[in-house]
Amino acid sequence: MKFFKGLLITNIIILILIVPGFILLDKYLARDNKPSNPDIVTPSDSEKGNIVDLNKDDIPDAADPIEKPDEEKVIIPNELLPASQNIKWEIITDNNATDIQNNITFPEPDEYNSIEGVTTFRGNNYRNSSSYGNVEVNENKLEKIWSVKIGYIDLWTGVGWNGQPAIVKWNDELRRKMNIFEDKKNKSGLKEVIYGTLDGKIYFLDLDDGKNTRNPINIGFPIKGSVSVDPRGLPLLYSGQGIEKNGSVTGKIGFRIFSLIDQKMLYFINGIDKSAYRAWGAFDSTPLIDKNNDTLYECGENGILYSVKLNSNFDVNEGHISINPEVTKYRYKSPSIKKLGIENSVAIYKNFAYFVDNSGYMQCVDLNSFTPVWVRNVSDDTDSTIGIEELGNSKVSLYTACEVDHQGNGGYSYVRKINALTGQLIWENKYQCTFSETNGGALASPVIGKNDISDLVIYNIAKAWNKNGGKLIAFDKETGQEKWVINFNNYCWSSPVDIYTKNGKSYIIQCDSGGYMYLIEGQTGQILDKIPLEGNVEGSPAVYDDMIVVGTRGQKIWGIKVK
Repeated sequence: MKFFKGLLITNIIILILIVPGFILLDKYLARDNKPSNPDIVTPSDSEKGNIVDLNKDDIPDAADPIEKPDEEKVIIPNELLPASQNIKWEIITDNNATDIQNNITFPEPDEYNSIEGVTTFRGNNYRNSSSYGNVEVNENKLEKIWSVKIGYIDLWTGVGWNGQPAIVKWNDELRRKMNIFEDKKNKSGLKEVIYGTLDGKIYFLDLDDGKNTRNPINIGFPIKGSVSVDPRGLPLLYSGQGIEKNGSVTGKIGFRIFSLIDQKMLYFINGIDKSAYRAWGAFDSTPLIDKNNDTLYECGENGILYSVKLNSNFDVNEGHISINPEVTKYRYKSPSIKKLGIENSVAIYKNFAYFVDNSGYMQCVDLNSFTPVWVRNVSDDTDSTIGIEELGNSKVSLYTACEVDHQGNGGYSYVRKINALTGQLIWENKYQCTFSETNGGALASPVIGKNDISDLVIYNIAKAWNKNGGKLIAFDKETGQEKWVINFNNYCWSSPVDIYTKNGKSYIIQCDSGGYMYLIEGQTGQILDKIPLEGNVEGSPAVYDDMIVVGTRGQKIWGIKVK
């Protein structure tokens, strides 16, 4: 009997010790709820890498100020705090990754590039310019100078959205180290056009005549986004991939880094990332480079914001470039976010990164801690890249516009100006759009006016006034009031580009789905010229001085001169 009493007492003590442990474990598991949406996958513990959960103690309350870049205080409204949106986020590092950097500060946009030209989608970290240099306009005309025939893969023809080329002028010493064709290698002042296309190739062309400067890089699968050249002048090329199919062949899909000395691939990020909540691996987004910290920032359609410490090493005398990347990932989820994935390109002000996901949630992420500062619902999927404007005295604004996707036919494209530091709305306008086999609303990125249109921000809204038409609208930056509007018969996914004379007179280049390119006076919206390009233009132009380069779904890349 004494034995059974002792056994009973022992069991009671064990239960007293175990039950609280199960309660705590249940609470922990309940906090990390599995997402219910079929588009979201839950990585297994063995696939998560080194994870830091930052949701516990560091979310500021509404009354707690955070530091602005100039050390003044701002308060994030309670409804825009990550906790109010039920955002859960984590930092995942590779086994060889270093600690998170805490000295990130991107430069002013005119200091982003150390080389001449257009190196990335919309030009710089503010994403506010796809043109370099100035234009001399005497005739108000556009003239076709050259065209290059390109190919297709399956139904993916020519150049698609958002397809902007890079155009760079290499210095003589570096150009001679590259595998450029001999006649072009010896050409002083060569300006090289680099264009990723839907036929799976990256083309290298002479801006002056459209002739090949070297053989294309062939990845074998469609490239939907835009290539980027390292803004420091290092011979590095960055390219995302849009599709993993080529006929019956399914290949890897992800993000690639190439040497521009010999065009060899140096690194590949697999978009089907085991630590991602979404099992889709495309990269339509284009990266930005922090030149002070040798770090790349890129968004994926798998819902991850990547930080890649490149550890680049370039010996110009030997003509050798190498990298040894260390990858850190910011991932997040929320019951409100039904579809993860980021197709717009990250924009960065100092240490603050901005993007919008496929569910229409805009985030401001502090790159010094890799944590969200504020989160705002902007109504729908947003492929248009955010534009940043800084006016001094801590006046930093974001311009953003959503498409009509989840809303369905008859939904609204919202054009908004937002306080970049607090996430608060400054003004908004909305435009009802149609939706069918192609999306309506804003797929193009904005012109943030300068010089004689410094008071204007310009957007095009697809399918906004009839089923296949679109609007190009100039808004007053302060009030959001329409200053001029053009109703096009064909909608535009291609982003408008602002160009300027030396005296600051502005012109807008706009391409449409009907295959036309327009030259428009910036101040008035008057159409000055219009030329056919023989195919739907989904891609966006880049401009170097008076030369425009853009590709079409009609399987051509065009070189156009402004006269």
